[in-house]
This record gives sequence, C-alpha cells and structure tokens, in this order.
Amino acid sequence: MALTKINASVIANNTIAVGNIADNSVDATKIASNSILTRHIDDDQITTDQIAANTIATANIADNAVDGTKIASNSILTRHIDDNQINIDQLNVSDGSSGQFLKTDGSGTLSFATAASAFSDLTDVTVATSDPAINTNPSTGVGTLWLNKNTGNLWCCTDATSNVNEWTNIGNGTSDIGSSATGGTITTSGGYKYHAFTSSGTFAVTGSLSLDILIVAGGGGGGGRYNAGGGGAGGMLEYTSQTATTASYTVTVGAGGAGGAANNEGSSGGNSSMSGLSLTTAVGGGGGGSWSHSHGGYNGGAEDGGSGGGSSGYNTNTAGRGLGTSGQGSDGGVGNTYGSGGGGGKNAAGETNSTAQNGGDGGAGKAWLNGTTYAGGGGGSSYQGGGAGGAGGAGGGGNGGAYDTGTEATNGTANTGGGGGGATGYHTNTAGANGGSGIVIVRYAV
Repeated sequence: MALTKINASVIANNTIAVGNIADNSVDATKIASNSILTRHIDDDQITTDQIAANTIATANIADNAVDGTKIASNSILTRHIDDNQINIDQLNVSDGSSGQFLKTDGSGTLSFATAASAFSDLTDVTVATSDPAINTNPSTGVGTLWLNKNTGNLWCCTDATSNVNEWTNIGNGTSDIGSSATGGTITTSGGYKYHAFTSSGTFAVTGSLSLDILIVAGGGGGGGRYNAGGGGAGGMLEYTSQTATTASYTVTVGAGGAGGAANNEGSSGGNSSMSGLSLTTAVGGGGGGSWSHSHGGYNGGAEDGGSGGGSSGYNTNTAGRGLGTSGQGSDGGVGNTYGSGGGGGKNAAGETNSTAQNGGDGGAGKAWLNGTTYAGGGGGSSYQGGGAGGAGGAGGGGNGGAYDTGTEATNGTANTGGGGGGATGYHTNTAGANGGSGIVIVRYAV
C-alpha cells in the first residue's frame, strides 16, 4: 500500500542527509506535524537552500528542537521568521521590569535599563535651586550641565580645573561663572578685558588668570628758568603671561613730578608698582636741569630716573645729563649753549641739539599692547637766538619753552608718564612744566 505521509516511525535515525533531498522538494505539505525531531537532522545540514520560502511554521518544529548547533551561520534571514515570533525566551538576556528598554554594551551583551524620565536623571546634569560656583567641581568634567530650576538659567562647564572651573551660560542669561577680577576702569576690546589704574587701587582676582601688565611711573618735571632741560619719562615695564590666583594685589600709580621753580631743577616723578607678583617697581622720571642749580657736581645738571632728565643749556658736559634705569628708559640729552637737552624716553634718549639755540626734543616712548604709546620725554627749552623749544617725545612728553617766540613749556600728558617741558627765560611761567602721572594696566583674554 502506498504511503501518503512520512512519519518518524518509518525513518531510521540519521538516514536522511542533504544529498538525498532535492532542492525545494520538501515543503509543508510533505511534513507531518511534529514529525521531524532533532535526532533526524545532522548538524549544520539545514541552510537556506533546503528551505522553501515560508514553508516552516512554528507548528512544524518541536519546542526547543532547533538550537545553535542546527543553524548555519547567517542562514536565518528576516523573511524566514514570522512576525511576533521572538520574545524574551528567545533572547539571551534576563527579563527586566516594566518600562525598561533593551540596550547593548557594543560587544554582543544585552541587558535592560531604565530610561531617564526627567532632565535630572541624566548622568552629566545637575538640577539645583542655586547657580554653580567657580569651585563647583563637576565629577563628569567638561560638558557637564547645571540648571537652576528657580531662574531657568543653564550653564555648561567649559573648563574643569579644580576650584577654578569655568561655567558658560548657554541659556537666556549672560552670567558666565569663572575666573574674574575687579579694580580700575574696566573695558573690553579685541578679545581682552582691560583694567586701567590711573590712580592707586586694588586689583582683586577670583580664580586664576594669565595677565599682561603695563607699569609706567610718573614723568619728571621740566627744569625752571633759565634755559632748562626737559623732564625724563617715567620708567616703563611690560610683562606677559603672569599667573594671578585668588588674592588682592595692591596697585600704586606714581604722580608726575612738579616742574622746577625758577633756578631749580624739576622734581622726579613718583614710582609705580603692583604687589604680589614679584614685579619690578617702575622708577619715576628724572627732573630736568636748571641753569644755576647744581646736580652731581655740575650746574644745570639733571636728575636720574626711569628715564633721565635733560641738562640745562648752560651745562654742555655729558656727565650733567640724567641717566635712565636699565630696562625702563633712556638717558636725557645734553645742553648746548642756549638750547637745553630733552628728557629721555622709553625707546630713545633725549636729544642733544646740534644747533646751539634750539632745545632738544624729548626721547620717544613706546607703544604697548593696547596700541597706545607711553613714556615720552619732555622737550628742552630755547633761551634766545631765535631758537625753538624741543618737541615732547611721542608718548605724552611736554614741549619745551622758547624765549624769542614767547612759547611756554607744556605739561606731560596725564597717565602716560610723559616728562614735562623745560622752562625758558623771562616769560609769565618761570617754572618748568609738570610731568604726566603714571598708569598701570592689566589685561587678560576673555
């Protein structure tokens, strides 16, 4: 009698191999339900070539009959699996709790995890009722977010340095939190914040800042009549990349020296300094010489200083000029009969005019990082003979007086450390001009 079905009782164990079955010849109509067991299939013998599309349903396979040993690598495709046939029992993972999601560690291991239900559940976020502070040290470092839920302000940590962290406001607010400073007149330009001290004060730092610093002392006063030399510029010092940490730093700004009374040399300018950073003190500019006043053994001699004062025209000896301080300024000029020497500047010595009647020009100052020139020397005076007073040096130097033209000496410019101009002869102002006051400027990148 012909067989209409093949069942397990007819087939000896391990007698059907791949070579006995034509491709696509076995479909669901030829297989009795639950008749193929694990023992009937050689390992790795079933591939996509032996299975017609959509021929194996769940009812054709005994529970747990197919395991990893029976399936060739990459042989099960999406089209071989009915919808909704894979559940937790088929995954190599322990079941999670309600509401969790399945995640991988990137190495093939699956696990269940809880999704964040609030902003504060994120690992790199702090939600608080206060703002972060410079010493708020985030354990997750740069990129950590901080939300003040009372104000709605949101910050991101952009520099995670212990106790000097930077928090940038990325919400609607503008209140960045980090290293800061107070003191002086504060301006911002070209990516830098400037603190300019035109008088003595305190520079206070919170956190840590890398500073560029300018220190200029007060300029020296010009000598009093007759035929007086120009005042020397205040000493000028420049520093870069100076590290300042949380502290208060005392800033001292030197006053300009007074112009000398008739027959007296000008007064030296006041010193300028900044404490706490081991910086050198800037020395005040030397006063200009006057015809009858003796200095250093020479009538008409000038004072030493940050930059030296120019000597009177009555003193043609080089030794009578004022000397500058190394690294801060230059020497003053020497007098020449009726023309007195100009005061020294940061970048150049005061002029010794080769024409006997003309006053020497003040020495040139120097431009700092903000583009402004400081510490120019005062011009020397001309006593007679149709000469001209010396011009003040670039950087705030005052002009020298001239007898024949009635030109009076002019003061050094305030807060440049410029030297005052020297007085001439019988004019209204017999005193020399005053030196300009000094300045201290601190800047840092923002």
